[in-house]
Amino acid sequence: MTEITLTALRKDLFRLVDSVLETGEPLVIRRGGRRLTLIAEAVERKMTPEERWDAYMAQGVREGADDWADDIDTNKSHWTWDPEAKFDFGDK
Repeated sequence: MTEITLTALRKDLFRLVDSVLETGEPLVIRRGGRRLTLIAEAVERKMTPEERWDAYMAQGVREGADDWADDIDTNKSHWTWDPEAKFDFGDK
């Protein structure tokens, strides 16, 4: 952990901040007998598509999935087309 005075920080602020961001090493700043610590926030790494798929699959079967009806009529959720007639929206 690097320790510097506030005056030294002021002279080289951008280089010191870049160093903290690159290395992750905290920077301690002394001022009037007190100390401040500058630390880099942890960056959350984005998951790859494979990692997202693995995480999705690891969740397992959704709760209540056994209660779903096996005879769902999907025809009611689709339009039917007849070029001679208008749209038929089913039983909605």
